[in-house]
Amino acid sequence: MKTFLIYTGLALISFITNALIYNISFNQQATPLLSEEQRLDSALLMLSTTLPAYFFSAVVMSLMFYWVARRFRK
Repeated sequence: MKTFLIYTGLALISFITNALIYNISFNQQATPLLSEEQRLDSALLMLSTTLPAYFFSAVVMSLMFYWVARRFRK
């Protein structure tokens, strides 16, 4: 159970880091060029597509890390 919590924590840290990186880059690149309505539309699109993709990526990376750590532990 302890190992499961550690890998869940790693997945959450990876997810949060990816989301923050995307959000910071989005704000720096797109904000000056978009109107307020366009920014809201982009934010809704980001929430509905990009964040779930980052979460999936974080879970996959954690599973890969677990597999590699388990394989080379022996």
